[in-house]
Amino acid sequence: MEDEGFGFDEFSVEMGDYEVIKTGKYNYSFWLNSEGGSIDNKPLVHNGMIYFGSMNRNIYALDLKSGKEKWRHEVQDRIGLSSPQLYKDSLIIGSYDYNVYRIDLKTGEMIWKFHTNGELASSGAVMDGVYYFTGRDQFIYAINCEDGSLVWKFRTFEANVSVPTIHKNMIFFGSSDRNLYCLDRKNGSLIWKFGTEEEVVNVTPFQIIGNGIHFGTQGNILYAVDIITGKEKWRINTGEYGMSRGQIILDGMLIQPTNGGNVFAVTPAGKVVWKISSNHPFGAFATDGERLYAGCEDHHLYCLDKNGKTVWKFRTEAPIWQPSTILDGIVYFGSYDCNLYALDAADGTLMWKFRCPGGISIYPPIKSFFEFKINVPKAEAEEEMPGIYGINVSEGAAGTGAYKSRITYQLGTHYREKGRYQKDADEEAF
Repeated sequence: MEDEGFGFDEFSVEMGDYEVIKTGKYNYSFWLNSEGGSIDNKPLVHNGMIYFGSMNRNIYALDLKSGKEKWRHEVQDRIGLSSPQLYKDSLIIGSYDYNVYRIDLKTGEMIWKFHTNGELASSGAVMDGVYYFTGRDQFIYAINCEDGSLVWKFRTFEANVSVPTIHKNMIFFGSSDRNLYCLDRKNGSLIWKFGTEEEVVNVTPFQIIGNGIHFGTQGNILYAVDIITGKEKWRINTGEYGMSRGQIILDGMLIQPTNGGNVFAVTPAGKVVWKISSNHPFGAFATDGERLYAGCEDHHLYCLDKNGKTVWKFRTEAPIWQPSTILDGIVYFGSYDCNLYALDAADGTLMWKFRCPGGISIYPPIKSFFEFKINVPKAEAEEEMPGIYGINVSEGAAGTGAYKSRITYQLGTHYREKGRYQKDADEEAF
């Protein structure tokens, strides 16, 4: 990709003067995906059919045995991290077009839509006839599944890319304002919030073991917090680049992948039982109760045993980020190569695949979302008067026609004496 340019506020320097390296980290968000046919959500399997959304703006319904298309429904923008949720004879799903849709399972016709003021980049959850979801407009919403009417909404201080986790009459979610929130599920009132040092992002529900809810941040800390009091129980340092890819429980242990390539198996008491490391980060994990299944940035879907050892792997042509759906010995999953796959869970044999039209999306390595470097001129840093400097770095123009990707990083730095800089707490990426 080619850089579109650099913007400097309050001061300017010659590029050749750069000599001191400043490292910054990317925060809550994911890059803006292209309009290609990539699949970045977990498929829903129900009554012999499989349903999923695509970056080409369509919701699909396929025959589960053959993989043949039954219908598709087009919306106004990409469907990315929002996985379809079942409600009666319909599915509910969010889109980057700011809308939540309820779609009839048999016909593919829209029953209703609910409009927000921001992109919907995470899945929702259905409980007792209410659909709960978060948005980049700083709200978490509860809407009636029958007619799409608003039940309640609660505002945070930054955008939210977080799948709500429901437990009894409580609902938990993370925010880019660096808090984990616990609300009353019935009325949306705040019960407690737990502050962290980094944004809290999750593409699958947090896991609750006993009275502890477990979650990671875009920093490097895995937390366990008491669900009643909101007090910290323990924390583990997991390495670089944060955790947003989802966690599961297997045999009472928390299985937690990180964006840096590590996977931890942790007891409810916070003890690490095993750890595996890879040069490429894994996506969200799924399990059939005996084995673990996870996609990876290296384009493979991996089947692991309970100790993290590889049983088999299957190669696609692009990364796989969302969890698989496993039913009756078949593993169903989508890839950024625009295909939905059905594999035999025993040995990874391909049963069928369905290709979404629209081409392949552009995707940079995951680590480029979380770390980048800029050079700061040491001489000028020491001479300038104290102030706040904003530096924007954009990469774009990848691909051709409608199929392009755009990444924008923003780094705010505070001037410090002797040429020292520190990361601004308001650092954001859109």
